[in-house]
Amino acid sequence: MTDTALVVATRKSAAFFRLEGALSPFFALDLVARLTVSAPSMKRRLLGRALTALGTGLALRTPLADPRAGARLAWATLEGISRDRIEVLALDFARDEVIPAIRPETRRLLTRVKTDGARTVLVSDSLDIVANEVGRALGFDHVIANTLAYDGEPATGQLVAPVVGPELDPARLDTLARDWGIDLTRSSAYGASEGDAFLLSHVGAPCAVCPDRGLSRMARDLGWPIVLSGGDGA
Repeated sequence: MTDTALVVATRKSAAFFRLEGALSPFFALDLVARLTVSAPSMKRRLLGRALTALGTGLALRTPLADPRAGARLAWATLEGISRDRIEVLALDFARDEVIPAIRPETRRLLTRVKTDGARTVLVSDSLDIVANEVGRALGFDHVIANTLAYDGEPATGQLVAPVVGPELDPARLDTLARDWGIDLTRSSAYGASEGDAFLLSHVGAPCAVCPDRGLSRMARDLGWPIVLSGGDGA
């Protein structure tokens, strides 16, 4: 056996779970709305209510707009809010809303892949404060999420690169798989939105969980299994 073949043979499988939609019905926009509604300025509070009125995840998932531009606009509303305030509210959001709302069906999938010995990876386009708390509560091995940038104490309204968006950057996925010793062809992934299509298409065992209309259509066309159909007009 060559050295390259030996490396491939010793790589482990992994299970990638998208937090937004697949594990939990909450989206990154819900956190932004929570933080802006709780912000001291009236302008931010009004904007937070407007974001909430757009509906869960709508502004970050509409096919008519650039999802990355929508995400940048949403996070920009946090500019000037203190680090302490953001951290406290984000942790409360994770503990009081996101974790209690984890889908029982996805919990069972997570338990199964752990029993099979797969390395578990939580993928989120929300803040790492929320994702890390969920990761700890559910026992994930790795967490991929966004980090908010600060200028001293207040937030800048920008995210630290590399940024996780509605889609996971393909080069980043390949790099992480190599660094963690993961064989993507032996791995599984669980996503809920059309933006998760890249992640799902790059593993050996993709699964759509409560998929939106776009992912539901794609899953049916490609023969991917669907758990909890009917997520967003499917």
